[in-house]
Amino acid sequence: MTDRIGRLREAMATLDADAAIVTHPANRRYLSGFPDVDHAPDESSGFLLVAGDDAGLYTSPTNIPWAEGSVRAPVTAAPWEQPWPQFLGELLKKSGVKRAAFEDRAMIVADHAVLTEAAGSIPLIPAGIAFHLVRARKDDAEIASIARAASITDAAFLAATATLAPGVTERELVWRLELAMRELGADGPGFPTIVASGPFGARPHHDPTDRPIEAGEPIVIDMGAQVDGYSADLTRTIVVGEPSPEYEARYNTVLAAQTAALASIKPGMTGRDADATARDALVAAGEEAHIIHGLGHGVGLLVHEFPSLGKTSDDVLEPGHVVTVEPGLYYEGWGGIRIEDLCVVTETGVEPLSQAPK
Repeated sequence: MTDRIGRLREAMATLDADAAIVTHPANRRYLSGFPDVDHAPDESSGFLLVAGDDAGLYTSPTNIPWAEGSVRAPVTAAPWEQPWPQFLGELLKKSGVKRAAFEDRAMIVADHAVLTEAAGSIPLIPAGIAFHLVRARKDDAEIASIARAASITDAAFLAATATLAPGVTERELVWRLELAMRELGADGPGFPTIVASGPFGARPHHDPTDRPIEAGEPIVIDMGAQVDGYSADLTRTIVVGEPSPEYEARYNTVLAAQTAALASIKPGMTGRDADATARDALVAAGEEAHIIHGLGHGVGLLVHEFPSLGKTSDDVLEPGHVVTVEPGLYYEGWGGIRIEDLCVVTETGVEPLSQAPK
């Protein structure tokens, strides 16, 4: 934890700030150890204030026993008073802060207004993604948790689909997948599991229904176990029974694009360059009209986080980033094909954590 707070202080320095206000739930957890999430944008579970030599996690008195048992040195836990933005502004003045960086992407306008008034003449500096970048590169312990989540996800996918037969509904398969993840040791799913069968597979995101799965149609399964707060992310597209020649051709096109991307992505690439490693192959195959999304995204305490691998992304890949590589093609009225592996960016390329068969 000391190193994490130290890196936060380095981020503060780049913003010319002598204090950091951390309100984003994932950043708050990463930097303090306190795992509670915000129940709504206007219902914060706490803030971390780093100023001078102090690092304090402030939360509801109801949460203090939990917070005291979960924060890690040098962070200490203390109760706040409501309204907390007023309390925070007064705390800034008492601490002698001259310039405070805050997470403008993780504070609602109403809270910012109260904080601004309470802080008086202390400037509040938008941090942008500076605090997100502190946790973008995963350490060995984080990668170990993500790798375990990926291994559980692989095993749950195999267990839940081994006896899959026509007539099982999307919702029933979701239940099988999520139950298998828990039985194999996951804390739970890291995000709502997607099972999109037949024409519903043309939707990259889908809320599973009571539609029965039919033989021969594409079934897109997007799932991920959570371990120690860290998520995996895996997508496989399968068929119950015999695939059609059309399915095989489309599947092999996506697989070839993913294979090319996995072999080509390297540290130092921008997100748009990484995206092009698969997009160019799909366009060359005449499938540009059926590409809906970018190649991937970062994964960690959140299932979607920095960096972005898309055609407009300037994010730069670095060793220690954990990213998805998930090209897909989508055909209205027919369905979709997506193949996704979770990978760690290394010094020379990417190392897949996902091992489920393709």
